[in-house]
Amino acid sequence: MSKDLIKEEELKETVVYQPKIENKKSVSFVWVLPLIVLGVLAWIAYESYTKKGTNITVVFKSAEGLKENVTPLEYKGLQLGKVTKISMHEDLKSVKVNILVNSDVARYVANEGSEFWIKKPTVSLTKISGLSTLISGHKIELSPKFRSQDEYNQGRYKDYFEGLDTQPNDDLDSDGYYISLIANDKDNVEVGTPIFYNKYQIGEIVSKEFRYEKVFLSAYIYDKFNYLVNKSSKFVMNDALKVNYGASGLNIEFGSLYSALVGGITVLTPNKDDAKIEKDEVFQIYAKKDDLKKKEYFFISFKDVNGIEQNTPIIFKGVEIGKIIEVALNKDVLNTKAYVYEEYKYLLTNRTKFFVEVPTISFDGVKNLGNIIKGNFVSLDYKKGEFSNSFMAINKKDLTKNSNNIKIELLSENLNSISDKSKVYYKNIEIGRVEEYVLTPDFKNVKITISIDEKYKDLVNDHNLFYDMSSKLVELKNLNLNINFSGIEPLLSGAIALVGEKRENSKLTKKEFKLYSSFKDVEKLKRVYNTGFIVEANFNNNFEIKPDMAIVYKNQEIGFVKDIKFDDKNSKVNLFIYNEFKKYITNKSKFYKKGVVNLKASLSGVLFEVDNFTSLIEGSIHLDNSLSTPSSQHEIFANEDEMKNSVNSITIVFDDVEGVQENFSQLTYKGVNVGKVTNVRLNEKQKVEVKALIYDDFASFAKEGTVYYLKKPKISLQEVSNVGSTIMAVNIGVIKSESTNYQTRFQGIENQPSLDKSHFGTVFKIEDATASSVNVDAPVYYKNVQIGKVSKIDLSDDGSKVIVDCLIYDKYVKLIRKNSEFYDISGFEMKFSIFSGSKIESNTFTSLLKGGLVVVTPYEYEQIANPNDRFTLNKTLREDWKSISPSIK
Repeated sequence: MSKDLIKEEELKETVVYQPKIENKKSVSFVWVLPLIVLGVLAWIAYESYTKKGTNITVVFKSAEGLKENVTPLEYKGLQLGKVTKISMHEDLKSVKVNILVNSDVARYVANEGSEFWIKKPTVSLTKISGLSTLISGHKIELSPKFRSQDEYNQGRYKDYFEGLDTQPNDDLDSDGYYISLIANDKDNVEVGTPIFYNKYQIGEIVSKEFRYEKVFLSAYIYDKFNYLVNKSSKFVMNDALKVNYGASGLNIEFGSLYSALVGGITVLTPNKDDAKIEKDEVFQIYAKKDDLKKKEYFFISFKDVNGIEQNTPIIFKGVEIGKIIEVALNKDVLNTKAYVYEEYKYLLTNRTKFFVEVPTISFDGVKNLGNIIKGNFVSLDYKKGEFSNSFMAINKKDLTKNSNNIKIELLSENLNSISDKSKVYYKNIEIGRVEEYVLTPDFKNVKITISIDEKYKDLVNDHNLFYDMSSKLVELKNLNLNINFSGIEPLLSGAIALVGEKRENSKLTKKEFKLYSSFKDVEKLKRVYNTGFIVEANFNNNFEIKPDMAIVYKNQEIGFVKDIKFDDKNSKVNLFIYNEFKKYITNKSKFYKKGVVNLKASLSGVLFEVDNFTSLIEGSIHLDNSLSTPSSQHEIFANEDEMKNSVNSITIVFDDVEGVQENFSQLTYKGVNVGKVTNVRLNEKQKVEVKALIYDDFASFAKEGTVYYLKKPKISLQEVSNVGSTIMAVNIGVIKSESTNYQTRFQGIENQPSLDKSHFGTVFKIEDATASSVNVDAPVYYKNVQIGKVSKIDLSDDGSKVIVDCLIYDKYVKLIRKNSEFYDISGFEMKFSIFSGSKIESNTFTSLLKGGLVVVTPYEYEQIANPNDRFTLNKTLREDWKSISPSIK
C-alpha cells in the first residue's frame, strides 16, 4: 500500500480524549469578602466604643458664637472635644453647653480643677489676636488649676461647671511679671488696654474680673521693661483729651493721637531701685495725675453768694491751686470743704481773705469770660500770718477798704456821671475809687470823697490836679472843639483822673481839691505852672503844626509847641520842653508828627491809629531817640515812617512782587516782624524796587550777603504754608549774613533758597537712584523725634541720581555722623495672615502724606558729618533700628 493511502486511513480513525481529574477545596473564595467586611465593622465598633468620650456640661451667660458640632474645646491649641448640644438653662438667664470630651483626656478635663471660658477674636486699635476664630467661630478654652500629675490624680470627678466671663488669672504665664490693679469705678479699662512709661508701651491689661464689687485687673509688664515698675510706681489713667474753655478761648490738648484713640494707663516710677511688686499686692489706678498730689484740707463759709458748688476751682494769680469738694447749706451760710495742694499751704493764713470772682460784662470789656461757661471761681488775697484752716469769705469790694488808704475830698459844680462805682486813675491805672458824695451845706457844690490805695500814697501831694474823665464827651466853645474821652467804662460809670508826678519834699497837707471838668482845663494849668527851655526845630510845609500841640515821649507829655515861624520853604518851630525832661534831648533826638487819625485800608487789613485824645483833635509831636544817627539841627518829620526812612531803609530789587503791598507786607526773620515795606516802584530797567524800613538793629540786616526772598503761599496735599498770603499781603523773608560789610541795596529772590548753612540748621545731601515718595518738607526723624526736614529734591548735575537736601536743625546736627544711615519710611507696610493675625506698620501719620526719613547712627559712630559728605538713601528700614541707641557727645 502506498504511503498516501496509509496517511488517508490514519486520518479517518476516531480520536478519543481522556478527562484530567484534580482535587478541589471544600470552601469557595466568594465567602472571604463578607468576612473582611465583618472584621472592619468590628474594628469600627471597637474604636467607637473605646473613644466614645465623656459628656460634660458648662453653663455660660451667653452662647453667642458657639455652634453645635462645630465649636471645639481646646487647651493651648490642642483640641480636646467638641460642643454637641446647646440648650436653655433652667433659670432662663443662661445657657447649657454640652461638650463631648475625648476619652483619652477625659480624666484631665472632667475634673474639679477645670475651668472653662470662651475665647473670642480681639480686634482693637492696639492689637489683632484670635483672628482665625473669625472663620471658625468662637472656641471654648480649658484652664486647669491642677498643674501636676499628682494633683490630677487627687482631684475628684466632675461633669457640671460654671463657665468664666474672661480668661482667668491662673491661665497666665507663671514666669511673667504681672501686676494686680483696682480700677476706678469711673474708668472703663478693657483687656488689651496699653500701659505706657514716658509715652512708650511697656505692657498691657491681660485680664479683667469683678470681685467684691470692684474691678480687678491683671497687667502684664513685658520682660525687658520689668525694671521700670516696682513698689514705688503709681498707675494713672491717660489724659487722652483735655478741653478747657476760658477767656483765652477754646483749648484742646491731646496727650498723643494714640492715647486719644485707645486711652491707656501711664506708670510713674520715682524710685527705680525699689523692690519688685509681689503677686498678692494690689495697686490703685488713679483717674488723673492730680490725685497723686498731697493736699491740705480746710473750710470756707460764704454769705450771699451764688454759683459756688462742688468742684468749683480755687485760683490764685491765674493758677488753679485747689478746689471746693463738699458743699452744705446751713441757714443763710454756705459751708464748704476745700483743699489746696500742699505746695500752696503757706497761703492759708489768718490774714488771707477769700472771695468769689464773677464775670463782668461792660462796654469797656469783659472780665472773667471763662466764668460764663465754667461758672464762678474762688480767689484770695494773701497776706503773711499764722496758719488757719477756717475762713469766712468776703465780698471782693471789701478788699479795697483799708484804714491806711488816703482820703481826699473833691469839690465839683456837678456830679455828672460819677457814682459810688467810679474809680480814680493815674495814667489809666486804677489807684483808688469813689467812696461817697454829698451836697455842700450851701447846696452850691458837690463834695466827693475818694480813697487812694496805700501803695500809691507817694503820688499824692499838694500839687495834684484832678479832673472828671466823664463829665462831657464833646464840648464846643468859641469854635474850639474839646473831646474828653478815655474809654467806655469811665464814660458810663464815671471816673476821676489824677495828674501830677511825685515831687521831692512835697507832702499832702491839703484835704480838699477842686475837680476840673476836663483834661483840657488841667492841661492848660499844668503848662502854665511848669518851667522849661526852648528847642528850635525845622519842618517842611507838607503837613501842619499848630501852637499848643503836645510833645510826647513814651506816652508822657514832655512839652508843647510854643510858637511857629512860618516860611514859604521851610518853617521853624519853638518847642517848649519841661525842665525835668531836658536829659532826653540830644543831638540824636528826632521828632515826628502823630496824625489826627492814621487810617490805611486794603484787603490785607485796616490800620487805624489814634495816639491819644488830644491827638484826635490836633495831633501831637513825638520825640524819638531810637535812631543812632546824629543831626546838626533838629527836624520834625511828617510821620514816623518818614523819620525812620531817612536813616533805616534798604532797597530790594525783584523781578516780580505780586502780592507785596506798601505798609502791610512785613520783613520777617525767624517768624518775627523786623521791618515793613514802605514803597514799591518800577525802575528804569523795568525791575521792581521795594523800599523797606527796618524797625530795630538796622546794622545787622544791612550786611552784604543778607538774603531777602518772597514768602508766597503754598497749598498742597503735602504742605500748607504762608496761607495768610492768599488773602493778605505777601511778606518778605530774611536770612542773615555773617559778613561785616555794610550794604543797603539787595537783589531779592522769588523763593526761599536752599543753603548749606542758615539760621535754620545744616543741609546734608542724600543720594537716591530714583525718586522716592519723599516730598519737600517731609520730616526727618531720629528715634521718632523730628530733627529736620527735606528742603529740596533735585537731579544731580549729570542726571544720574536724585539728590535730596535734608535740613537738620542746629541742636541735632551732632547726631549726624559720617557713618550715619538714612532710611525711607514713606507710606505704610501691611502684613496679613489668617492664622497668625495681621500687622500694619507706619511710622507716623505724616509719613503717609509727605513721606519721611529716619536717621540711624551706630554705636561706633565716626566724626560729625559736614555738608560736603554724601549719604545713600536706603529703601528698607532695618528691623533693629529702635534698639540702636548710642550716647552721642
